[in-house]
Amino acid sequence: MRIFPDLLSISDQYQGILLDAYGVFWGGNASGLLPGAKEVMEELVASGKIVGILSNSTQLAAKEIEKFEKHGLALGKHYHFLVTSGEVARTIFLNEKLPFPTPRNTFWLLGGPHPKYCSHEHIFVKTPYRESATIEEADFIYISIPHIQGEDQTDSEVFRHQLEELVSKNMPMICPNPDLFAHEGNPPRAVVRQGSIAKMFAEMGGEVFYIGKPHQRAYAFALECFRHYRGLGPQDVLMVGDTPETDIRGARKSGIASALIIHTGIMGDRVAHCGVENALKELPLEDTPNYFIQRLAHGIRSAL
Repeated sequence: MRIFPDLLSISDQYQGILLDAYGVFWGGNASGLLPGAKEVMEELVASGKIVGILSNSTQLAAKEIEKFEKHGLALGKHYHFLVTSGEVARTIFLNEKLPFPTPRNTFWLLGGPHPKYCSHEHIFVKTPYRESATIEEADFIYISIPHIQGEDQTDSEVFRHQLEELVSKNMPMICPNPDLFAHEGNPPRAVVRQGSIAKMFAEMGGEVFYIGKPHQRAYAFALECFRHYRGLGPQDVLMVGDTPETDIRGARKSGIASALIIHTGIMGDRVAHCGVENALKELPLEDTPNYFIQRLAHGIRSAL
């Protein structure tokens, strides 16, 4: 089982590079860019690669672009496009019929707005859907970024009692971010995200509809961007991520080659806990990438 040192060791045969954000080049809002990430991304663009970002963030793309710009990561210089789960969700709410009845076009927000992030309201502006004050008036549940009194949580079990009550409502749930955890804080730690809530709800018998990686709509958006820039197809693209169940599984389903980073992000946590060999052996086939790399930037090979 070969483990390459960095992305530049394997990128030559691909014209398009698709990056996850958290755990790949982004260490979280408190930590910012991971060491060497900006230089590697700039080298990829300078060498003629089309570089895209596909994130399960529920922010709109413009908000994420603005955030990265403040950290020196510039659109056009370090990457060509950015697709977020929030952007995909907004497109669906604007243009498509949902896969369940919505006679009142209303939703109930589970968890309330997170004080450290933009409100969910930006996703629903000018869509047919409005937020209801009570769950009894809603057609579906929309999961907010999980928190308790504004604080991120590391254990999803703290939300179990509330979910047990919600299951009895027999109401579908939309999960805009399938990630179970994301790294936040300095030093970064894994905190609960919407995917953990949805998983628990589904295990209780609730009905969940997902938006974002590993589901195909997110990858379809990214592939359309590659086609727009240079007519690239799935065979021309390499997906780079830190989470097997979302980044790698989704890439495989979309016919995209993939590389799993093993020393940063979510996979880095698993390797730290049980060692490289055991962590990689535990991967099922659907979550096994074409390549393993230590991190995005092991060392910059050339000056820009």
